[in-house]
Amino acid sequence: MKAGKLLIISALLLAGLQAQAQEIFKFNSNGGGFNFFVGTQAATPSGYFSKDKNTGLDAAVDDSLKYVATFSVPKSSLVNVGFQGYGLFNSVMMGGEINVGFGGQASGTQNIIAGNKSYGTTSSQFLASNILYNVGLVAFRKNGFVAYPMLGLGYGASGVLLKASNEQRIYPEITNVVTERNQQNMFVWTSNLVLDFGLGAQFLAGKATKDNARGLSIGFRVGYNVQLATDAIKVQWLKNAKDSYKTPVTLPSVGTSGFYAKLLIGFGRIGENR
Repeated sequence: MKAGKLLIISALLLAGLQAQAQEIFKFNSNGGGFNFFVGTQAATPSGYFSKDKNTGLDAAVDDSLKYVATFSVPKSSLVNVGFQGYGLFNSVMMGGEINVGFGGQASGTQNIIAGNKSYGTTSSQFLASNILYNVGLVAFRKNGFVAYPMLGLGYGASGVLLKASNEQRIYPEITNVVTERNQQNMFVWTSNLVLDFGLGAQFLAGKATKDNARGLSIGFRVGYNVQLATDAIKVQWLKNAKDSYKTPVTLPSVGTSGFYAKLLIGFGRIGENR
């Protein structure tokens, strides 16, 4: 009797699993879409900062030893915005993405060394941007709901934007390729290969049937993004930081990496191949 009940329960479980499996990795979806997104992404700006003036950003002292400026490590999170587009062919998603990240500002000080008198403030802000080619796979599709893993490969840049409020501006030695103090903003950055690993889900809120859906798309994506580290640090737009030194120096290898979460809003179409 017990054996019979076990057989019945097993049969029901198998039937349920088979029904779910019909929706997973069917490799018969096509369509496409476009999404704007906004979210948050972790960053690693601390790699630029070191108390050794030859290997990072921390404090700057002018040649006459009259002024000192300190630059704080900015916050380790970015507001990330951008857009992505994709085509869907036999359940394989292929497309591109552009995103930009803006971090919060961290405050520092400018002081006159004699008497330690303040003569202004500084700020540090982390910025990042990526352009990616994404490949994903529809793992689940039902009545307009789609879930997928996604891999991205591309190129990105990230760095620290430094600002000083007073006209007597000085910056850490890693930026001494700039000699004019009237230059208010200083950007210290790197660029390199970017890898992205994500999991996403979207719901097409328009007209939907069991096999087809189209219209407004609302979704969510989480993952991990890595800009590979390099010591090819640049100052402003093109100048390599190493070129500012008369003797060879060892600069830190910096990039950025961290988890992200994004809200996606756009439009799309997905359907079953016939």
